Amino acid sequence: MRVERLTTFTDLISRPTDWSSLVRGVPFRRPQWLASWWDSYAPGELYLLTVYDGDRLAGLLPLYRTRSAAKGNMLRLVGDGEVCTDYCSVLATPEDLPRVCAALAEWLTEAATSSGDSWDLLELENIAADDEGFALLRSELDQAGNLLHERDALQCWRLELPETLEAYEASQSKSHRKQIRRFYKRTLDTDRAQLHVCDNVSDLPKAMEVLIDLHMRRRRSLGQPGCFASPQFDRFLRTAAAELIAIGKCEILWLDLDEAPIAAEIHFLGQQIPYCYQAGVDPERLTEDPGSLMQAAIIRRSIEQRHTAIDFLRGDEPYKAHWRATPHRCIHLRATPNRAAAKVRHGLWLAGQEVKNWVKTGLNITTAE
Repeated sequence: MRVERLTTFTDLISRPTDWSSLVRGVPFRRPQWLASWWDSYAPGELYLLTVYDGDRLAGLLPLYRTRSAAKGNMLRLVGDGEVCTDYCSVLATPEDLPRVCAALAEWLTEAATSSGDSWDLLELENIAADDEGFALLRSELDQAGNLLHERDALQCWRLELPETLEAYEASQSKSHRKQIRRFYKRTLDTDRAQLHVCDNVSDLPKAMEVLIDLHMRRRRSLGQPGCFASPQFDRFLRTAAAELIAIGKCEILWLDLDEAPIAAEIHFLGQQIPYCYQAGVDPERLTEDPGSLMQAAIIRRSIEQRHTAIDFLRGDEPYKAHWRATPHRCIHLRATPNRAAAKVRHGLWLAGQEVKNWVKTGLNITTAE
């Protein structure tokens, strides 16, 4: 297999290649998500590694390179930072994945000492610990003599769905089961409530404004700026949503109660799994429990649509466990080439981590006392 480095998304998207076959069902690996992020952020130099089997695009690793005085030339994942892109991976079909990862590891190891493609640190943040693509890449990088280090990151949470709502309710505690049934009987199945679903480009502007308004008002009520206070994030999400809704991979849902929106969510769609990316509720109607009403409505709708799961993405917010989602371990993975300067930087970083852990442990002991 042959590896090529591209420096613009246009070089790849303009070619007659089928990128969608490489994403393995995850919407955040699609070009509509990654290219939209790059257009809005572009924090460094694009370092897009493509792998070809003859003329066929067999694999892809979307990275960018940035420079730090302390860390040198860093390679990071396209989509990281405040956007919090989850489930990144080496993009390839399951059949091609082992050979693609082997080719990438060999190319990266050689590139570390080259003049134009050199790197001192490969930093992969919040990747799934059981991701097959990164597990294969890590193994190949290790065998090639690169130094590896991992630490725990924020967990992702997924709710596996049964075939019927009755089966889901039966899996809950007695008190929560009664609460869910009250949500349906007293509110969601009455004339007071209406669940709206935006799944087309023409209705997107209205749906997006409902989402942003509820999100920002709730964040401000908590003394927080909210995601959309960032112009880059606002531009990114509007662009990505428009691109993905056009191909049936995005939807915005909002719940009206007494003819006024009280909750909204934006989902990006995988293979029978909606990924719940961003949400908002009306801070002036918290006594009516808008977040829980929305979750009950979404769970019932997902079961009716025969979704196999709902993914709540990263973060340990209590509501995820409350609705019986289960955590999946994620890690930060660092790879350092076996070169003197990079090894020194890696050693200094490890020493700094030890000091931070020591200070944290000391503070915990003091607090306990």
